[in-house]
Amino acid sequence: MLWRIRTHLVDRPGALAELAARCGADDINILSLEVFTTEIGAVDELVVSAAAGWTAERLEGLVSEAGCSGTTVRPCQADVLSDGPTRYLRSVLRLLEDPSGVDEELEKLQGLNEYTAAEWARADVLVEIAGRVAEMLDRTVTGPRPGDGLPVLRPGTVDDAAAIVDLHDRCSQATRAQRYHVPMPRLTARTARHLCAPPDGASVVACVGDAIVGMATIAPWDELGGADLSVMEVAVLVEDGWQGRGIGTALLSQIVAAARVAGADRVVCVVQPGNVAMLRTVSAARLRARIISSGGYLTVSVALTDRGAAGAGDAADRLPVPYGLTRGADSDSRGASARTAGEPAGEHAFAGAAAVPPDPAGTGPAGAGGADRDGGPARLP
Repeated sequence: MLWRIRTHLVDRPGALAELAARCGADDINILSLEVFTTEIGAVDELVVSAAAGWTAERLEGLVSEAGCSGTTVRPCQADVLSDGPTRYLRSVLRLLEDPSGVDEELEKLQGLNEYTAAEWARADVLVEIAGRVAEMLDRTVTGPRPGDGLPVLRPGTVDDAAAIVDLHDRCSQATRAQRYHVPMPRLTARTARHLCAPPDGASVVACVGDAIVGMATIAPWDELGGADLSVMEVAVLVEDGWQGRGIGTALLSQIVAAARVAGADRVVCVVQPGNVAMLRTVSAARLRARIISSGGYLTVSVALTDRGAAGAGDAADRLPVPYGLTRGADSDSRGASARTAGEPAGEHAFAGAAAVPPDPAGTGPAGAGGADRDGGPARLP
């Protein structure tokens, strides 16, 4: 039978060895040992295996004979033998499913009435996690719907961070994945502030009242080291319910204009091959773009100056293989063979309407990019 023993060991050399010897003499096997530091000295927790006939009272007496005090003995199960951090992480996983079970989880982890300072700290963190998860589950983010008002575009600021978090909460997982190329369960306030005011970049938001239903950003392209302001990366996100109303096209047009004012020669947009809606957004904004296929992604390059037009393909040709691999390629492109470093990228097409695949339906609402499917210029009401 397994027993969990917590005791204050006398503060002298050899005290733990004496306890181990005393257990061994009675054929009690010490299976695990954890030591906690407290203000009054060390507290040892042992998990032991004892033969039938041993009781909590007998074990407490044995430990006392070895010079220990303040002993607590409880029967336990084999799961306490697993790694401590792993047990806490598994508790966190269960709290993600049911945050109301925090008391039960603490009882499983502790099982004794005595808490050390370290265990109080762990318990505090678990309670905080449970509270935050419960808040997230209870939090129903509602926003404006088409017909509630007309979208107004303006520059974004760090004061928009909370509204940007709400925007992401209202977007579907598919829409967020097309924007970030990786799963994005929830946007943190810190990341939202960064998106609203990216270093050496800018943002534009589409507002309906106090809510934000879409945003576009520009920032120096990381693939060129981040210090080169001549090439900016652009990204657009439009809430699902507001797609297909020209908001993505208007946001893209304004953010590209902001890049031009900032002195950029060229803007680039990295697009998943299946994100046809974003390609239509580029076409609807009447942007002449060059599309290059690289590493399972399409790099859409829009020249803003003659110098940008002359170097439109250079950066993409130097694009390293890890770039595409780190952006979470979709299932249709994961099987594509990656080119080796230095191998030129394949030119996909030239933009204008010719670069955009035809829409079988001809008309209708757009996808995540927010462009009109008819390819014509989209305007806000």
